[in-house]
Amino acid sequence: MVDRWNISRAVLLAIGSVDEISQAILVYAHNEPVVVGVGIDIVDVARIAHAMRNPRFVPKILTEREEVYCKNAQQVAGRWAAKEAVIKAVGIPLVMRNIEILNDPLGQPHVTIRDLRFDGVRLRINVSISHEKTHAAGVAVVERVVLQVPF
Repeated sequence: MVDRWNISRAVLLAIGSVDEISQAILVYAHNEPVVVGVGIDIVDVARIAHAMRNPRFVPKILTEREEVYCKNAQQVAGRWAAKEAVIKAVGIPLVMRNIEILNDPLGQPHVTIRDLRFDGVRLRINVSISHEKTHAAGVAVVERVVLQVPF
C-alpha cells in the first residue's frame, strides 16, 4: 500500500515535470518483484547420455565454461532441463548455447542470457536444478526487476 507521506516525498524528490513525478510514484507503487514467467522441464539422463555420443551435441547446447563444469551425463541433463525451463519461462525461443548457467561458490546456479533481444531488459532469472540416477529436472522463475527509488 502506498501511503501519503512517501508519495509526498516522491513528489518532492522528483520536482520537475509531471512525467518525472508520475514515474517516481509509479516506481514506488510497484516496488514488489513481479513474476513474469515460470518454466519446468524433466529429462531422461539416458537420453542425454545417448545424445552425448555425437561429438557435436555438447558444444551445441553448453558454453565452454559450462562444458568445464559438466563432467557427466547427469550434469549435462541438469543443464539441458534448466535451459528448457528458462526458455519456457521467458516465453520466446532461444538458442541453448546463448543461455549460460554457472554455479557460484555455494553451488547456486546463476543464469546469463546472451541474446540481443535481452539487452537492456531488467529480469532476474532464478533457477533450480535437480538430478538423480535416471532423471534431471530444472525449474526457472523469471521476475521483472524494478528500479528502487531512494526515499
